[in-house]
Amino acid sequence: MVGARGGQAMQMDNEPAPAGEPPIFGNVLMRYAEEFYLGFRLLFAFLLALHGAQKAFLLWGFPADHPLGLRVDIAGWVEFIAAILIASGVFTRLGAGALVVQMVVAYFDVHYGNGLWPHIYPADGGFGAHGGEVAILYFAIAGIIGILGSRKYGIERLVFKRELL
Repeated sequence: MVGARGGQAMQMDNEPAPAGEPPIFGNVLMRYAEEFYLGFRLLFAFLLALHGAQKAFLLWGFPADHPLGLRVDIAGWVEFIAAILIASGVFTRLGAGALVVQMVVAYFDVHYGNGLWPHIYPADGGFGAHGGEVAILYFAIAGIIGILGSRKYGIERLVFKRELL
């Protein structure tokens, strides 16, 4: 029996996989797709919140006299607030969209000159800057979340029975 989920045919548990398409983890990914997506969204939001909080609240050794000044403060707040929106499922697409813009600015304004290298170490052996790989990853993930929204698990859907944006 084939059920419908979001307009697409869904493989049911008691039905064999179509020819040439082996079941992935015994169809666990299909059965729990919404829960896996929620875990993905929460993990991303947690890491993003740490990334933004370090800048916004000057945590974990982040320098108060950073040469980028106000730009790094704004970046930290955008990242921190976007993380809250993405995790809670309230205006998820708005938070993800703001983050997409922020990551484009971050890459071209700060990281572009360092390439994609994870860390650039100065000749004196200290820690320097990092390349743009984190900005590109955050850009891509935020883009995916912006397209999908909060889906089944989000405060908006719980309260309003739909996503508002």
